[in-house]
Amino acid sequence: MKDKKRKIITEAKAIFRKKGYLLTSVADIVEASGISKGTFYNYFTSKEELAIVIFKQEYSVLHQKLERMMTDGTRTEKENFMATMNVLIEFHSKNAEILNITFSQAMIDDDFNQFLASVRLRSLEWVKKQILLIYGAETKPYVNDLTLLLVGMTFMFVFVSGSAKEENKLMDEIVPYVFHRMDALVTDIIATKEVMITEEDTACFIPDSVGLRNKRMSHLRKSVEQLTNKIDTLAIADSDKWQYKESLNAILAELNNKELPRDFIIQGTLLYLKQQAPKELGKEVLLVERYVNDLL
Repeated sequence: MKDKKRKIITEAKAIFRKKGYLLTSVADIVEASGISKGTFYNYFTSKEELAIVIFKQEYSVLHQKLERMMTDGTRTEKENFMATMNVLIEFHSKNAEILNITFSQAMIDDDFNQFLASVRLRSLEWVKKQILLIYGAETKPYVNDLTLLLVGMTFMFVFVSGSAKEENKLMDEIVPYVFHRMDALVTDIIATKEVMITEEDTACFIPDSVGLRNKRMSHLRKSVEQLTNKIDTLAIADSDKWQYKESLNAILAELNNKELPRDFIIQGTLLYLKQQAPKELGKEVLLVERYVNDLL
């Protein structure tokens, strides 16, 4: 990412949190970033688009952090999971202003609505994975119910606690309290064998996001194929051709990761291609970058 674009994003996040999204103008962001309005619009078409970019970045960093925390060998798996729930609470509290505006934007932006749907799915699938890890395979028939109960209880308590006078004290107590209830719920649900939400029911959470992602992957693969074919026509060393092609393959492999694509690896590889590939490939590399960013 170019330094100016990174500066705009950093300053915008700070101003959104200080003044609120609605009271922040493009002029505020431009002034804090030390750039002209023209430069701002070279990177973003609007304040709304900037907020969406921030939202995507914040979620990417969040999920990478959660995955690292779950591998902490100094705590039990359950303690790791409880720690990640505290991080999720902190994240949503800290980014409330940005989250509110992006959810509002989704109402008028079909593309972003699909992105939000994929975020919700990924978040729920991640929680399901941790529940199965903590409570065992016998919870698998009931994991959808347990996931919704855990998420619902946690964030309803966060919502209520946010307006309480002893906010910090209550926030600290939410996760231990919810997990005590979860222990009892798991025992009860296994005993009664009741299932409320089936795998088929969960399809309503993601109406078209999978199809949209497949479409975007198809565009990316086509652009990668075009770039690869052009690389073969260039009068450059075979070792360089191999390096550029392997970089493209690495991007595709990372995006096909069943867990979470590592944004820093993808962006680093794209940066390498933009800086090292011959100028004749510039147009095709930028097209690949565009399709990659649509998927992140």
